[in-house]
Amino acid sequence: MKNLMSVMTRGASLLLLDGGMGTMLAERGWAPPELPEELNLSRPDVVRGIHRAYIEAGADIIETNTFGGSPVKLAHRGLADRAVEICAAGARLARQAAGPDKLVAGCAGPLGELLDPFGKLSFDGAVDAFRPQFQGLIEGGADFILIETAIDIREVKAAVAALKEVDDAFPFVVSFTFEHKGRTVTGTPPEVAARWARIVGACAVGANCGMGPGAYVDTVAVLHEHSGLPVFIYANAGLPGDGEGEQWGPERYAEAGAALVEAGATVVGGCCRTTPEHIAELKRRIGDMPVLPRRDVSSDPAPFAGRGRLVMERGLVLVGEGVNASRPAVRPHIEAGDWGEIREIARAQTEAGASVLDVNVGLPQVDQAETMKRAVAVVESASDLPLSIDSDMPSVMEAGLKACAGIPLLNSVTAKAGEVERGIALAKKYGAILAVLPMDEDGIPDGAEARCAIARRAAETADRLGYPRALLFIDGLCMAVGADINAPSVGLEVLRLIKSLGCRTMLGLSNISHGMPARGVINRTWLAMAMSAGLDAAIANPLGPGIAETIAAGNLLMGHDENAKAFLASAASFSSSPGVAADEKEKADEQPADAWEALKRAIVRCDPDKAGAIGRSLDEAGVEPREVIDRGVVPALAEVGRLYDSGKFFLPQLLSAAEAAQRVCDAELSRISASGAGSEKSADKGTVLLATVEGDLHDLGKNIVATMLRSYGYRVVDLGKNVRCSEIERAAKESGAGVIGLSALMTGTMECMKEDVFLLKKSLPGVFVIVGGASVSDGYCERIGADGWASDAVGAVTLVSRLLG
Repeated sequence: MKNLMSVMTRGASLLLLDGGMGTMLAERGWAPPELPEELNLSRPDVVRGIHRAYIEAGADIIETNTFGGSPVKLAHRGLADRAVEICAAGARLARQAAGPDKLVAGCAGPLGELLDPFGKLSFDGAVDAFRPQFQGLIEGGADFILIETAIDIREVKAAVAALKEVDDAFPFVVSFTFEHKGRTVTGTPPEVAARWARIVGACAVGANCGMGPGAYVDTVAVLHEHSGLPVFIYANAGLPGDGEGEQWGPERYAEAGAALVEAGATVVGGCCRTTPEHIAELKRRIGDMPVLPRRDVSSDPAPFAGRGRLVMERGLVLVGEGVNASRPAVRPHIEAGDWGEIREIARAQTEAGASVLDVNVGLPQVDQAETMKRAVAVVESASDLPLSIDSDMPSVMEAGLKACAGIPLLNSVTAKAGEVERGIALAKKYGAILAVLPMDEDGIPDGAEARCAIARRAAETADRLGYPRALLFIDGLCMAVGADINAPSVGLEVLRLIKSLGCRTMLGLSNISHGMPARGVINRTWLAMAMSAGLDAAIANPLGPGIAETIAAGNLLMGHDENAKAFLASAASFSSSPGVAADEKEKADEQPADAWEALKRAIVRCDPDKAGAIGRSLDEAGVEPREVIDRGVVPALAEVGRLYDSGKFFLPQLLSAAEAAQRVCDAELSRISASGAGSEKSADKGTVLLATVEGDLHDLGKNIVATMLRSYGYRVVDLGKNVRCSEIERAAKESGAGVIGLSALMTGTMECMKEDVFLLKKSLPGVFVIVGGASVSDGYCERIGADGWASDAVGAVTLVSRLLG
């Protein structure tokens, strides 16, 4: 088995990855419903031959034929219990073709289902699904695992967790598909993917599928800038539905390869529709190009990240403490599961200038692990800021890490025996930054030197376990000045000593003023003093008196605010008084002028409980159900669509807003049905029948379209995946569907879609037939005679609305 990192760092030249597998298999006789992975057992000579063709073309790395080798995917053919066998066979075939001189990448694609809360698959269920796939790939002789075509960073976290449970030391690479406004469809930008990949221990990070090579140049540059790792890039040469003019031929594809290398690519290959000819042309054109040296990112600020935002502060990191069960104003909402109020708190903390949002659900009367999971999902729906998973219970910490979509702060562990080790293990497994309290079995030492000695032991533990000191935040644990007049001077010395260890520093700001009057004055003065001593992060309420002003001024005066940009941008909002009270700032967030605006806001803010309550109040006021939908829900969803199209909303917000809208629509349709004015079927805006065509097992996109259509008040009949045309025709007649939506992804099922469109248009002349799927294009839609095509769920709703008038 070859060592991936040694090969990538052995020379300064580019490495070539192989190209597409599906197209090559189809040319050699494969067709659905048989899965490509089945050929590892039924036709090993075909699979091995494709691998050899890529080796002969010049590939240095070949991928196993195991993209859909998880039990979740194989279950559709009754093969879930053979996942290890099929993946091991795939790895052995690649190994036989590669010989001793080439690398074998054990390929693992997405599971094809959304993780909760947006889908039915749990995080632990995803881990269980990836585990046998990795067991087989390692058993069969893969050199490293390539987790590819990722659209959801949480699913990649599950995959990495599964791999580390199988073999904690086995090398792996993660590769994402960036499309919508340069991000994954779930909203992760390349800089977040890159920083997370480094923290979680990936050997390299990459981008594949989704777009052609020219569109990925900027993405590669960002991955190179932020990861400090080798960068893989293997783009599409086209999709199965593309016409001749839409394809990237070998020469054109290879010409684009030079720009990718110049942007920072270390490994270049191909994805959909690429062939050995593409790889041979890459070898000829760019095979000898030198690669850029990897950037040293070790001295960069700590990279906190939410799903869609990277936060790397040169100045102070403000951890907003609003969502904390210890606060009397918050406790009852967490206890009662009143998540609408938690959303508003998170939103207010974000707007007030927090860098990170603390989430603490530490109430003995609730299931803290389950409540943490729910709280993280709610806060992430309200803000794109990074989170701080605040608990001293390992099970609650892990629940938060599984639910979190970015790079959180794990807050915190003590230095008692084994705790730092457990904290680092969690931080490395899921990709997080760790906070440590310098206290041991004897409690918190009084002196600065003694506290620093504990911090030093924590740093040395991090060194031993391969966790960077720069990702370790040590809390100074300053005591209350009311109890010890020397506490502030000791606290400042502790901060200076911790900084000398190469670790980051943090403080819970309000501890200093405990038991004292005029706490706001003490807190903001202490904050300024601590910043001058090297404080990196403060846990505080950004709505507190003078906190935002002090941080802005401190960052400016300490040289962290170049050209005073941040200070000048926020100075107009600062009052001339020492600070505006938190309740006054919260009141500034004015309420909507009427119920219609309130309903729209609740849907746009992804709050189903509040949307449902406003809908009920409109019902009680005598508003007609259709008016509630047309005047309240539809305009709100139009705004959601606008935010999605502009790149401000992504799939999670889209689905959350749709859930809020559907809560209202369902209630109004039920109201019509109960009134006897008509059945629920006749009360809706029309019926849409959806199906994935026969032989195709991909329905993630179709399911999202169904959710969006329902939220707009359409009745949706979803037949699922692998559906015969005769069944689609029968169901359309029975349901009275006005629109039939067909979905396909696989190369082998595109012809089936074409045949279905022809037959359905012939047998149901009054019904519109529309098509979609990652492999479908507008040009393909026109060529097969369909009535329309949409690239995403928002576009599908617009198309259906136009067709049904």
